Amino acid sequence: MIKDYKDLFGLKFQVEDFQAKGLPVYLSLGRSFNKMSYGENSFLLVGISANEKFGVNALEKQEHLISEKFGLPVVFEFKSISRAQRDSLISKNISFISDSGQLYVPFLGMVLSNSFRKQKSINGGKMMPVTQALFLYMLYVSNGKPVMKKDAAVFLGVTRMSITRASEQLSVMGLITQENVGKECLMKANGSGIQLYEKAKPFLINPVQNIITTGKYDGYDSNLLSGESALAECTMLNPPKVPSRAVYKSGIDRKQFPELDIRWDLEGDAVNLELWKYDPRLFAKNDIVDPVSLAMCFEDNVDERIEGSLEDYLEEYKW
Repeated sequence: MIKDYKDLFGLKFQVEDFQAKGLPVYLSLGRSFNKMSYGENSFLLVGISANEKFGVNALEKQEHLISEKFGLPVVFEFKSISRAQRDSLISKNISFISDSGQLYVPFLGMVLSNSFRKQKSINGGKMMPVTQALFLYMLYVSNGKPVMKKDAAVFLGVTRMSITRASEQLSVMGLITQENVGKECLMKANGSGIQLYEKAKPFLINPVQNIITTGKYDGYDSNLLSGESALAECTMLNPPKVPSRAVYKSGIDRKQFPELDIRWDLEGDAVNLELWKYDPRLFAKNDIVDPVSLAMCFEDNVDERIEGSLEDYLEEYKW
């Protein structure tokens, strides 16, 4: 968002990263600091996180502290604000800029509007299926490089709107950063490999929506190994009596897979067919579902055999 302010009030501002050294943690944690300069006019733009709850009296005190510390006027930057928040800030003469089109910088100018964006509530608890698919794309495909949302949308086979919602959730979770470059928005993962997986683990979901126990079917051998079958293929774990295969729930007709009572399966042809919330083929290798999704299939597992095999597999996997 900072790039949108280079032409503030029609003036070509220079934007510099600013190291706010010496500030108490509560004044700097989760915030961005940039020095904005045009000729002899300079000020410090302090970005307020979308998750930060602020009160106008506290901001008034913070403005004075930061300004005195660095000898520059302070302008707060908000992703969005409500009408009541805008009016409270103005009543305290606190300078601010908002992505919703509200600019109040008395020593330069003012642009105020009666149109306010509705503030969105983003769930930072557990990932949506499309969010998890986007996370896996950032983990396996981007290789630490910034990627455009349109490329991620094409790869995952979803809309740009879905990617926008998913990227906002990953951003709230601290797993990616986003930056507008021209008309495009670049996403970059905040980490890589098993470290990024561990960081994301509290937010990940089990990709399996439902399991159908059915008989072996046409195309059985072409479906991906999952569950204990996948883990047995990658470790010393013994294969299960009933194999597991993974398919995308939207890609099959359930009527073609009549459910089977394993107690009456005299031929031993039963299969656990997992219906996944996102396409398991997106990140599969060697006809096996990806390791992170596989790990989440066992999130409620209490079997020490499986737990030990899974730990070995993840440690040895070449991220």
